[in-house]
Amino acid sequence: MSANAESESPVDLTMEETRGISAHMEKILLLWSKNGRQLARPLKITLICFFIALFLSLAIFNTVNELRHVDRALERKTAITQRLLNFQKTQTIAGLEKTLQVLKDMSILETVVQSRNPDQLRAILDKMIPIIPGNQQISELNLFDADRQLIETQGSLPSSEKPTVWVLLEQAARTGEIASGLVPGKDGSPTFAAVAPVSDSRGVIGYIRLGVEMRHSLMFVHTALSVGIIEYQPAAQMISRPGVPTTSLRLWQRTENAAYRPVGKTLLPADITMFLGGRNTNDGLLDRMIWTQDRLLVVDQVDLPYADKSKHSTLLITHDITEDALTLLKSLAFATLLFCLLAVITWVLFNRLSSGLQRAVYRTRAKLEKAVQENTKALEQQKDRLEEAQRIAAVGSWERNLRTGEVTWSEQIYTITGIPHSVNSTNAVESYYSMVPADELQKILKLFEEHTKTCTPFEIVHQLVRENGDVRHLHVRCNIEAGEDGLPLRIFGTTRDITEQHNALDRSQWLAGILEASLNEIYVIDPETFVCVHANQCARENLGYAEEELLGLSLWEITQETNRAFVIGVIQKVVDGSVTSLKLEAIHKRKDGSLYPVEVRLQGHKSRGKVSLVAICNDISERMQRENEALLAREEAERLAYFDPLTELPNRAACQRDAKIVFAPENPDKPAFIIHIDIDNFKRINDTLGHSAGDACLEETGERLQTGCFGLGTAYRWGGDEFVIVASGPDSDPEELCERLNLVMRGPMEYEGNQIWPSVSMGVARCPDDGEDFSSLLVHADLALYRSKDEGKDRWSYFTSDMKIDSDEEARLEQELRHALRRDEFFLVFQPQVDNRTQQVTGVEALVRWQHPTRGVLAPGAFLDVMEKTSLAVPLGQIVLDKAIAAAGKWKKAGLHFGRMAVNLSPSHLPSGTLLQDFLNAMTKYDVGPELLTAEVLESVFLDTERNHNWHVLEELYDRGIHIELDDFGTGYASLSHVADLPINGLKIDRSFTAQILTDNKKEIVVNHLIHLARALNINVVCEGVETETQFERLRMMGNFSVQGYLIARPMTFDQMTTWLDASPNDLTYFI
Repeated sequence: MSANAESESPVDLTMEETRGISAHMEKILLLWSKNGRQLARPLKITLICFFIALFLSLAIFNTVNELRHVDRALERKTAITQRLLNFQKTQTIAGLEKTLQVLKDMSILETVVQSRNPDQLRAILDKMIPIIPGNQQISELNLFDADRQLIETQGSLPSSEKPTVWVLLEQAARTGEIASGLVPGKDGSPTFAAVAPVSDSRGVIGYIRLGVEMRHSLMFVHTALSVGIIEYQPAAQMISRPGVPTTSLRLWQRTENAAYRPVGKTLLPADITMFLGGRNTNDGLLDRMIWTQDRLLVVDQVDLPYADKSKHSTLLITHDITEDALTLLKSLAFATLLFCLLAVITWVLFNRLSSGLQRAVYRTRAKLEKAVQENTKALEQQKDRLEEAQRIAAVGSWERNLRTGEVTWSEQIYTITGIPHSVNSTNAVESYYSMVPADELQKILKLFEEHTKTCTPFEIVHQLVRENGDVRHLHVRCNIEAGEDGLPLRIFGTTRDITEQHNALDRSQWLAGILEASLNEIYVIDPETFVCVHANQCARENLGYAEEELLGLSLWEITQETNRAFVIGVIQKVVDGSVTSLKLEAIHKRKDGSLYPVEVRLQGHKSRGKVSLVAICNDISERMQRENEALLAREEAERLAYFDPLTELPNRAACQRDAKIVFAPENPDKPAFIIHIDIDNFKRINDTLGHSAGDACLEETGERLQTGCFGLGTAYRWGGDEFVIVASGPDSDPEELCERLNLVMRGPMEYEGNQIWPSVSMGVARCPDDGEDFSSLLVHADLALYRSKDEGKDRWSYFTSDMKIDSDEEARLEQELRHALRRDEFFLVFQPQVDNRTQQVTGVEALVRWQHPTRGVLAPGAFLDVMEKTSLAVPLGQIVLDKAIAAAGKWKKAGLHFGRMAVNLSPSHLPSGTLLQDFLNAMTKYDVGPELLTAEVLESVFLDTERNHNWHVLEELYDRGIHIELDDFGTGYASLSHVADLPINGLKIDRSFTAQILTDNKKEIVVNHLIHLARALNINVVCEGVETETQFERLRMMGNFSVQGYLIARPMTFDQMTTWLDASPNDLTYFI
């Protein structure tokens, strides 16, 4: 999608620009033609503009073409000039070298150098046959000694700075051969020079230099090619030198920065200074033109390099192109005259054609305006008729241009939507969208987008909520028209208000739905044929027929026939109106032939002159069944009052009833004992295999107890997993019975492929040694039962007097605990938890202590067992929670970092129903957020009967952001699946593992795997009981987690803990 959009966007942009330009041109044409009435006017203007543009284009083209020809000719002439000058240079230098070679061969040069008399050499040169081309004369003759010091000179020789001549002199000295080249002359003009070394038997004795001015060569080129030549030198080179005549320098004309002189009859331009010292003569032809003395000149430049290559002499070449320019002007004048003649002829013809066209336009426009007026009137009439039809049918039409966004609504659309006619189209569309419910608007826009891509029609029904709250239902039909480019151009359609039809349909569907969903059977029967013409779902389901099977059945096929004549007579009374309704009972017959009783209410319904019979039937099978069941229940209740249905043993009520009789004071043959029995670990069976397994276990236990008690006693189910056995008489042996029961109970039980190995704990109270009435014997048997469980279960114990003492001690401790709660004798100590890598505090555990009035400070082990057995665990849990969160609030206000405050939750506090609110109240009271709190729970809370409620409470705490940690993990009965499923954030590994990781390899492996398991599940870990540095180092190798123990700190009071927290940030290694 995005790639296509990007590839199409430039095309769209070009089309938009094209449309914009086209619209702009139309506005200009309308302006020129006076709104289309004078069509010839823009045509004439266009023709004039065309002639002017054509003339200018041709004139410019011819001029540029001619100038290009002239420029190429001048370039060729300048190139020839440069080649000819180079040829002259080559010939002249060759002549000088040849002259010097001839003189060397004649041995004249040695004599001249030794005599230091150049006149002798001059005389010889004058007598020699000219060797230099063009009979050019030697203009300079210089003698130098062996050290290249000037001896004598004729002509001039620059001496102020190292000139080019010295370059030739050094070259001749270095090579021993003749050196030649172009050098500055006596007045700065270029000179051809040659230097030859002079030698005798001793070696080089001097040097001779000959020079010929270049001016003769320049004159030759000027004459031969008919070009003007101007010598040009920088002003610095024109300073008067020794030996240079002043008259020679006066031949040069000077400017501030340069000197120049013409060669021969060269015409010197008045503006020649513009080409001296900076103007580039390699510019275009027009830039190199100069008009001077009625002549048009073009200036070119030729550079002649000196022998040292670092300087050069510059020549300005002038070309006279006056004749070429005159020829060009004549041709342009002739072309202009010819073009004007052609334009006049064309204009005359065009004017006659345009005048005829304009008259035809006038006539056509008049006809079109008349036709438009007539058609407009007809359209207005059609529009009025259409609007009236739309008003009657509650249908409005609309149209929208998808490219310009222009919207057109009919009058009825405004009426349907309730939008004022004064609102413009753009705002009206926005108002329309705002009145459509958001979810329906999204559907409309999505449907519009899908069908716009394919340009296919669609329709939709949606709601519209007017500003006054009135809800209307609209049926919209849409058609999408594509443009020539295949893209959507416009969308148009109709909108119909179907609110009344929708409401009527809703009501009929609502009533039909009520009848269809009714729990009663409803039939509509033709009173003439007694055939069923309609039946609701309840009727079909109860009878077992499909709808197509039931419709068409007669009343006698549905109802068990009794007295047909009587039924017809009764129905006739309802049909003729003598009876408004009739209530009776009947028997219905299902498709499978089964029967069921119904209560029938008949009434007539008249619609469109036709009477139908409506029968509303209520299945009364359940009512009749309930009546029968109530009778049986009364009988069963009397039986169950003294009987347990699961174990088929007498229940507690039967036991208490029988005990009153056998333990009556007047009965001399009282039973010898009673036994209180409890199934060991019964709750684990329910939790692991389910309550159905527990029921099976109880049922099997009942059967085994009946078998075991045969002849020695009677077994009763006391409640839950507890049983009571009353001895048969005073001679029954309790030991024999207990051994027999142990034997029969230890056998395995089978349940759905699982084996259950039950055991029981028993407590025995003997009569009359341990009591004579049933109540006291039962209490003592219960104490003996607890002793059996405390000693390991699966055994039996006699009641002894010390059991009573222990019981009394627990009762006394319970009483002291109640006083302690009232006197606020419980306080908290705190033990920190730190990160084993960074040594930063990650948490503080709150531990409860009891300040006993006489026994001093007691740890939880001295009282928590009794506390959990009583109702005191919840109040103590509330106190601990309040004090712990209060401490966290104080440390928070003091700005001390303590991680999270960890609070141990009592197993009794969780199912109390107040734990969550206790947390919230304390958090609000002390302004402590959930991110600062941790709730520690034991594994056992997920195994007791309240586990579902416990789970729910922990999830509530977890969802509110309070961390949940599983305390003493690894010592209880929790499954590893609990770690994955429970709402917990951390595990606390019990100190029993930490204490043995250095001595027990298996314990170390277990700890290591628990840590890695928690890390994989993203669960925090705290190791308790770290007391040595060796333990700490071994744990640190297992990963990064928190540790707690005496190595870090012992439990401290609030003030001590505050001081410790305040100091710990400055000492990160305080415990290592």
